[in-house]
Amino acid sequence: MVVRPVQGIGTAATGAIAFAAGLHVVTAVLLWVSVGEASSRAANWMALFVQVVAGVLFIVWMVRARLNSDDITSRHQHRYTNVWVPLGWFIPFGNLVIPFVVMQDIWRGSDRTQPMVGLQQRAKSGLVTAWWITYIGSNVLGVIAGRSAVQDGPLLYTISALGLVAAAVLAGRMINQVNGMQA
Repeated sequence: MVVRPVQGIGTAATGAIAFAAGLHVVTAVLLWVSVGEASSRAANWMALFVQVVAGVLFIVWMVRARLNSDDITSRHQHRYTNVWVPLGWFIPFGNLVIPFVVMQDIWRGSDRTQPMVGLQQRAKSGLVTAWWITYIGSNVLGVIAGRSAVQDGPLLYTISALGLVAAAVLAGRMINQVNGMQA
């Protein structure tokens, strides 16, 4: 069994995710202090760019963690094949479920304490569930904030940004724990 190193890419993904969440908080603050639409828009674009970079790093980490999970458990027990690890993020409506299911399987497949228990019979991770609900919820709220009336935008965007901070903390814990299980 060959376990690929995931610690470095996991650390990079965690840092980029935290930075992106922080930039969303800065954007929210700029919306409240009315520094001008151009400044708020520039901060929002920068946050979006960093979020895309963080997303790429996270997906690369997921691919490596999934390959390790295949070696630890068995690739035949996972609900989606390896190609769905990155693709699942880009399929409309599927992207609301596939990454979550893949991450749950990575978590379960990385658990070495139950080698004789089938992957789908292992307990789901509450941490993965909390991360996914927080991540999806904050992104949906961010979209609503962008389409809301001008007076409602700052409040909705602030709640969305705080949700992204919570999702970033949960993602960091999740990455760290999966890295630990795979080490």
